[in-house]
Amino acid sequence: MKGHCSIKFEETKTVFTMNIPSKPYGLQKITTPTDIKTFKLPHQIWGIAIDDSKIQMKLLGKFFEFAGIPSDRIHIFGKDANEIMGFVDFVVNFMDENMGDYVLLIADENLDVTDEASKHTTISGSQLVENIRLRLLPEQEKFLVALIRSANDSSSDVAIYNARAHGFLPKAPIKKANVLETLAPLWMARYPLEVGDEDDSFPSRMSRKSRADSFSSLESSSSLTDAVATTPIEIINIAKEISALFSKGRIMEDQVLRQNIWEKLHALKGDLLTLQVGSKVITAVGMINSFRDAQSNEDLIERWTLLQEQILSFAP
Repeated sequence: MKGHCSIKFEETKTVFTMNIPSKPYGLQKITTPTDIKTFKLPHQIWGIAIDDSKIQMKLLGKFFEFAGIPSDRIHIFGKDANEIMGFVDFVVNFMDENMGDYVLLIADENLDVTDEASKHTTISGSQLVENIRLRLLPEQEKFLVALIRSANDSSSDVAIYNARAHGFLPKAPIKKANVLETLAPLWMARYPLEVGDEDDSFPSRMSRKSRADSFSSLESSSSLTDAVATTPIEIINIAKEISALFSKGRIMEDQVLRQNIWEKLHALKGDLLTLQVGSKVITAVGMINSFRDAQSNEDLIERWTLLQEQILSFAP
């Protein structure tokens, strides 16, 4: 073991010392990209997702397909309040009925719900995930990999997501060549495997040495033609819906209207992050963030006018 030891006898005690050289756990680096390129999810896996945006629901379906999950094993929720409010019960019951099958769950963090009285409420996707995990038995929960997908990626936000779920996915264009590379380190964080361990209890796992540095950005060198993203026309249509809200009255005095507009703007921000326009997207996202600093109705309308002009410039 290339270490050494010693023993010293003192008047009131005996001191035994042993020194053995070791490397800090988890510092091994990738030695070959093959580890990532060959990563696959288990065959018996389901894809379940929830998002209140129709655009994001479509993209999440493609994300699962690109990950190798058959379309008949994919469930996407969020089209209405009933699906969002009943999501926890569905997942818990689903895992009861499919014991032993893995479930990859992706939840949007901010889920906007409108009840029968037209009251708007925002539900936390990570809170739904935490509720699901608390209701599952330990032997069921170990087959769940729950990830939070959000446009908010500050360190404090991500810390909350990681505490309630098993990981975080940023909103970005979904590229077929990168989906498994993105999931690989998250899967390994959930199901770590010791170096040299031959245990096959969790199929399709990589060696632990491939964890470090294995996260590959969705903005890598893959061809954009292999990507699924929001289209400029979809963004423009969303902007028209928000514009109609701005025309309803004095926003600063109407708390409900103001909250509704902010929720729509936040959803627009998430959709923009999956749009392949580059610097224009960065500018538009920054403009949305600036709405929090608005001090008057005139200021809000001026900011919206500028943002709308920026969005219209996305048109082909």
